[in-house]
Parts: sequence; structure tokens; C-alpha cells
Amino acid sequence: MADWPSPASPQVPVPSLYTADGTVVLAFPVSQTGAEGVVFYGGGVGVWEPYDESTGHFTVIQTISDIDGTFLSSVTIDGHPHVNEDGNSFIDDGSLVTVTIRDASGAVVMEIPPGVTGRPVTGVRMGVGAPGFPGDDPDATPVS
Repeated sequence: MADWPSPASPQVPVPSLYTADGTVVLAFPVSQTGAEGVVFYGGGVGVWEPYDESTGHFTVIQTISDIDGTFLSSVTIDGHPHVNEDGNSFIDDGSLVTVTIRDASGAVVMEIPPGVTGRPVTGVRMGVGAPGFPGDDPDATPVS
């Protein structure tokens, strides 16, 4: 669950895939209304590696285009999810997160450094019949 589009908004699901070969894919919502009108976000695609015994470090890039398909900018996110003892959930409190926004030419226009306060990003492992929302237990048998 991540913040979208602002910390005042409800958190949204961001299905994510972390593979054994170090690939990461984050499926953020695809559109948002902002100062530029409606803009479209690509998925965050990148790599991850261990940071320490129970924390990972990923770097993903997400592209942004306008309603006409014109490329506007990109966002690079460096996150550090910490896997909980249960092995089925994680939390990223933002203390190590860096977000870098670049314009269409690749020039950095903003960088949000580690430690900026906000709600933590959380994740719960998905399972068949358990889509990973807070409180879901991937080992539980779904109720029909």
C-alpha cells in the first residue's frame, strides 16, 4: 500500500514483483490529475538487491506522459523495504527512500531526500484467494 497521489489521499494497492534474479516491477495506478491535467504513469521497472539481512534496496524508473502521449518526465525511486519476521510482509518507513524527478531531457528538476516524513509503504505477500490487502493472510482459506 502506497501513497497516491498525495499523502492526504487514501493509500492505494501497488502490486509488486521482486524476482530472484534482482528484477522488480511496481504496478502503480496508471493515471492522475494534476497541474498538467491528466497524466499517465508507466509501471516502475528496475532492479533490487539485499541492503542488509532483512532489508532490500530497489531502484525503479517510472515514465510520465500527457493525455496526448507526449513524454513529460520520469521518476526514479530508491526504496528500502524491510521484511518483517513473518516473511510475508514488509514496511518501508521512508528513512532511506530517495525520489528523483527528471524532465523530458533527463535533467533533475527535484529530489526528495531520505527521511522526508510521510506514511510508511507496506506490503503483504499475495496468495491464491488472498490479494495482499492489509489484514489478508495468504495462508488462510478464502471464505465463500
